[in-house]
Amino acid sequence: MVGTSFIENSPETRPFWDAAAAARFVLPVCRRCQRMHWYPRGFCPYCMSTMLDWQESRGDGEIYSFSVNRLGKQPYVLAYVALCRGPIMLSNIIDADPSKLSIRDRVRVVFKPAVGRAPVPLFALA
Repeated sequence: MVGTSFIENSPETRPFWDAAAAARFVLPVCRRCQRMHWYPRGFCPYCMSTMLDWQESRGDGEIYSFSVNRLGKQPYVLAYVALCRGPIMLSNIIDADPSKLSIRDRVRVVFKPAVGRAPVPLFALA
């Protein structure tokens, strides 16, 4: 699944993982340029500032683009999700029939446990 590639224990991403453990979705916002970004990291990818705050997000958005992977036991959906108030992020769409998904379908963030790790943000149809 997408979303587990960044380091959970790094001081720069700890606010994200602490919030995820409490089923809260927070995103980094740069104090210098005021832009929100994804994925959590210790600097702003737009202006390179290290002055970041963490803003609560409702985690609602729409499917911007998606692909269905049919290898393995069950198909899974990898998608770019355009958040209503925030960036476009790469994640998985879960609990949906892949053959019925469309671009612009409304989705919302859900957290699913990962073995031995903090819950990861995924998306389900709204």
